Amino acid sequence: MKQAQKIALSGLLTAFAAAMMMVANLIPAGSYALPAVSGMIIYILSFTVSRSYAWASFTAVSILSFFLCANKEVSLTFILFFGYYPMLKILIEKIKWKPAAYLVKLAVFNAAAITIYCLLRFLFSLPEDAFEFFGINMPLIFLLVLNIVFLLYDYAISAFMKAYVPKIYNFVTKIMHRF
Repeated sequence: MKQAQKIALSGLLTAFAAAMMMVANLIPAGSYALPAVSGMIIYILSFTVSRSYAWASFTAVSILSFFLCANKEVSLTFILFFGYYPMLKILIEKIKWKPAAYLVKLAVFNAAAITIYCLLRFLFSLPEDAFEFFGINMPLIFLLVLNIVFLLYDYAISAFMKAYVPKIYNFVTKIMHRF
């Protein structure tokens, strides 16, 4: 792939990821799903072009989302987890012993989740009753549920890449080589 093609594709995917972050402001149900999709877009960029372009894209989308997203929870979840995790997943999965790899993945996720919670709670003044359900404060139960959702997300990334590589990646590279 030529340098101009790499830059053009990187710019398009970065703009698409940033647009997904802006749409997350408009759709309350997209608070977690759209940052995850934006992270996958950057992961595609790391696979299709290179990791350095993907990290530059992650930085650009992080800065744009932090300053342009009204919902700071959306931007923080992207910056502190979804934006970089798919690229980090590749490195973590090089650990040969699977239980150790899953422990590292869970440690990364829990560190990010707790950091996001603390930033929202104390820096951005999230109300104390935000994690109450029927009058019971449940941040630990919420974290346990998020761990299960994270494991499903991790599996979904792997399944997506198994479908992406033989079908979409080969199609994209054929198109790029024509130009």
